[in-house]
Amino acid sequence: MADRQALPLKERMAYGCGDVASNMMWGMTSSYLMYYYTDIYGLPLAAVSWILLVARVVDAFCDPAIGYAVDRLGGRIVPRLIRVLAIPFGLTGFMCFLALPFPPAGKILWAGVTYIAFGAIYSCINTPYGALAVMISRSATQRVGLNAFRMMGCQAGSLFVALLTIPAITWLGGGDSAAQHRHGMALYALTLSVLGSVLWLCVARGCTVRHPPAPVRQDLVVTLRHLCGNRQWVLSNLLAFFYFVGQAALFGFALYYARIILGGTEQLGANIITFITVLLFAGVPACVPLARHLGNIRSGITCLMVQGMAYLAMAVAGTSMTGFFLSVSFLALAQGVMSPLYYTLLAQAVDDGDPRTSTGSAGLAYSINTWVTKLAMGLTGFVLAQFLSQGHYIEGGVIQPPELPVWITAGFVWLPLGAVCVQALCLLAWRDRG
Repeated sequence: MADRQALPLKERMAYGCGDVASNMMWGMTSSYLMYYYTDIYGLPLAAVSWILLVARVVDAFCDPAIGYAVDRLGGRIVPRLIRVLAIPFGLTGFMCFLALPFPPAGKILWAGVTYIAFGAIYSCINTPYGALAVMISRSATQRVGLNAFRMMGCQAGSLFVALLTIPAITWLGGGDSAAQHRHGMALYALTLSVLGSVLWLCVARGCTVRHPPAPVRQDLVVTLRHLCGNRQWVLSNLLAFFYFVGQAALFGFALYYARIILGGTEQLGANIITFITVLLFAGVPACVPLARHLGNIRSGITCLMVQGMAYLAMAVAGTSMTGFFLSVSFLALAQGVMSPLYYTLLAQAVDDGDPRTSTGSAGLAYSINTWVTKLAMGLTGFVLAQFLSQGHYIEGGVIQPPELPVWITAGFVWLPLGAVCVQALCLLAWRDRG
């Protein structure tokens, strides 16, 4: 009966606060961490690529561990866990951008340790948060609404970061030199970390667990075997992986694409990130009526077709600023419309999958999905750093090698276009069970 009534607006907003918090700090790491490592903190590209990859390997243990713990302890532990981890989340995020004056080897070690620590805390708070939607409501319509608020929170956090980062670090640092940017970045990251911790506390206080899964006592190996036998769950993880490959490429290479291909500055790159984020945010509300009219699968395929055409148009546009912004407009709007569907399909797979493979292990199911998304971003970051290395990118250089634009385009256009094609295949393989 409770699920037939609309969830309170206050609760939906509280749920969305989790993604605002996540994406302020995660937006910083996905859009600016590589730039910060190479152009501000002065780390070598080879070290940067391995830091991004190793952090995700460590997460391979953190995500399933916290998901398994949630399943063993039961669903009611989730708000308490979020409350306990709110402050460590902000603290480790701040430390990622705290440029301590170590020697070169010490800088690499500090960057690696802090980013790994942040990834671990992110796993431990975001995994139970992802499973929370299933525990709040069992209504498919209400879950789409919850995930719409989640994705609006996601885009709001990303927009905050995209809009303010470059001006804020320049203003807080007092200038444009590397030393001033280091100081400004630390102050700015501190501000985001405090705000992020407060928002996570709002999630813990404002969301109600109405359908807590009972503690799972099933053997871990058996649970994993059953999950892998759930076709929809496997496909939803593949969808998430390749979605975040595209997101990591789009945001991670925006600053480089603006400078190398479009001939602009870091500020143009920040403006592009802001522009994309605004359109992602604007597209999210259209998901509910589109899914109601076409269904989840056909809506997703339609959005992916638009994204594919947008990437091809971007490749044709080349250095044309007008052509680029027209292409990226359609791309971002289509991604925004589709974004809630990833989590809606995952919830369907976890809750309504094949009864023969149902485990009740929402925590483990969501934890692996969280790890998959971070693995996608880590591997993509590694590949993008390798592309920069292959193109012989010069950190902070005004003049760049002539072969670099080919590698920048490969990372910003062709890599995510391939990810879009794989997502379309996943949706075509999806068999919706009534």
